[in-house]
Amino acid sequence: MCGEVRRMRMPTLSRVLLVPLLLGLAGLAAPTSAAAPADGRGDATVIAVIDSGFSPYHFDYTAKHMPQAKSRDRSDDLPLTKSPDTWLPGFPKKSAFTSFSPLKVTLPKDELDNPNELYTADTKKWDAVKPSDDKALNYYWMPGTKVIGAMTFGPTPTGRYNPVPASAGRIYGNTSAHGTGTTSVSVGNMHGTCPECLLVFIQYSDSGSAERAIDWAMKQPWIDAISNSYGFSTTYAGRDRVYNNSNTALQREASSRGQTIFFSAGNGMENAFTVPNSTLGSSQEGPDWIVTVTATDPNGGTYSGTGKPADVAGIGSGYPSAYGATRVGAKGASGFSGTSNATPTVAGTYSRALYLARRAMAGSSKTQKGGLIAKGSFRCGSARKACELAGGLTATELRFRLLQSATSTGKGFTDGPTGLVPPAPQASDTKYAAEGHGTYVARLRGDSVWQAEFAKLWKPLTGTAVPPKRPDGEKDWFVVDSWCRQHIWGEWTGGYYKSGAALPGPDPTAPTRTALQNACQGMMPPP
Repeated sequence: MCGEVRRMRMPTLSRVLLVPLLLGLAGLAAPTSAAAPADGRGDATVIAVIDSGFSPYHFDYTAKHMPQAKSRDRSDDLPLTKSPDTWLPGFPKKSAFTSFSPLKVTLPKDELDNPNELYTADTKKWDAVKPSDDKALNYYWMPGTKVIGAMTFGPTPTGRYNPVPASAGRIYGNTSAHGTGTTSVSVGNMHGTCPECLLVFIQYSDSGSAERAIDWAMKQPWIDAISNSYGFSTTYAGRDRVYNNSNTALQREASSRGQTIFFSAGNGMENAFTVPNSTLGSSQEGPDWIVTVTATDPNGGTYSGTGKPADVAGIGSGYPSAYGATRVGAKGASGFSGTSNATPTVAGTYSRALYLARRAMAGSSKTQKGGLIAKGSFRCGSARKACELAGGLTATELRFRLLQSATSTGKGFTDGPTGLVPPAPQASDTKYAAEGHGTYVARLRGDSVWQAEFAKLWKPLTGTAVPPKRPDGEKDWFVVDSWCRQHIWGEWTGGYYKSGAALPGPDPTAPTRTALQNACQGMMPPP
C-alpha cells in the first residue's frame, strides 16, 4: 500500500549533597478476544524525544522499514505520507500552530547511502526551518518517515536559523548529534525498543528553551511518553543536578492524565561516573510522578557514580544505535552510552508495551484521559485472570508493571564505564538506590535476548504468565523513596507511598533505606 506502513505483529543544598554519600520484538503475539481493528491509526503510540539535534537520514526512521511495513497484515497501516492532523486521534488542528508544514527530507534508498551527504543535499530545506517560542509554534512533519513532528525551541541568530553556537555543530543532519542516539534507541526501526512507535523530536538550546519544549509536550494528550536525556544544575561544570525551574504542577497534571515522563538520572558529578549526584534535589528527576532512569554496566555491574536514587536502569555503555553511523543501514562504531542511552531505551520499552496493548484490545484503543491510556475489551490469560488489560489499561498500571518486571544485575558496583576504580563495600540495600528495580538490557545482546526480556513484562500484563518474583526489601525501599519524593515535591496518588500510610520502621539490615528516611525529614525543594 503506497505511502502507508503495514504491521508486524528537595532539600537545602547541603542536604541534597549529603544524599549521595548516604546512598554512597517482534514475535510476541498479543492475545486478544476480538479481531484487531481495521485501522492502525487508532492504536498509534507516540514518543516525544527532547534533545539538542538529530539526523532523520537513517533506516531507523523511514516508514517503509517500520515493523508494520514488513508484514502482510494491513490492519495497522499508518498513513505516514499524510499530515498527522488528518489521521492521528487527539492531534490538534492546524490552527493551533503558527505554521504547519511538511519537511520533505531526501529519503535514503540504499543501505550504503551516507546520511551526511543526504543532509547536504537538503541544506536549503533546513535553513528555512523556523524556530518556536512562546508566541509562535512552528511545526514540521516528515512525509515517508515515522517523524510525525519536529520543532525547535531556542534563540535565533540574525539572518540564520542556528540556535546553538557553530562549534556545537548543526542542529539537524549530523548522525553524531546526541539526539540521533536517543531517538534511534527508542523508536528506531533497527535499534529502537519500540520500532513500532512514532517520533516527535523537539530541539532545545538551553535550559529555558528545554523547559518551554517539555511544557508544550506535556500539554499534548496524543503524546504518550516523553524521553529526556539531559538535566540542569546550579553549576554547569559540577553537574550537581540541584535544580528547581521545572513546571512540576504541569508534570503532575500530565502524569495524572496518562502521559509518562522519563528523565535521565545523570552520570554523576562532572558527568564522569565517579562521584554520584542526587536526583532528589532536581525538579526534573526528583518528583514521584517522574520515572527516573539510571545506567548500568553492560557487563553486569551498577555504576557507583551515577544519579541516585533511581526507579529503573538501562544500559550505559556501547549500546547499538544510529549514533555516529556513516551509512543509513548501519550502526555507529562506538555505540551510545550513559544515562542518555538508558532513558530512551526504557521509555521505548514502556511505549512498546502500550502499543501492543492497544493492538490487543478491540477497536480503536488510543486514549489519554483520567489516567486511562488504552481502552477496549480484552480477555486475560489463565495465569492472571485479573491482568492489567482487563477493563482498560492505566498509566499507573503500566508503570508499575514496567518497574516490577526489571531484573537486578545482582553483581555489585563498578566505578565508571571502564571499572578502573575498585568498588568500595556497599550496604545490602544500596542496590535499590543505584539500580532501582533492575536493568533492561534491551537490544544490547541481540533480538532473541530482547524478546525474552520483554516477555517478562508483556506476559504478566496480558495474564499469560505470573509476574517475576521481587526481592525481599524492595517494596519497603520504594515506599520510603516515594514518600521522600512526595515530601519534597508534593503528594502523588500514583506512587508506592499513599498519603497517611505508615512507613517501614528502622532496620539495621536496610541501612541505606533507614538513612534516606532520616535524612529526608528536613528536606525541601532548592531555591
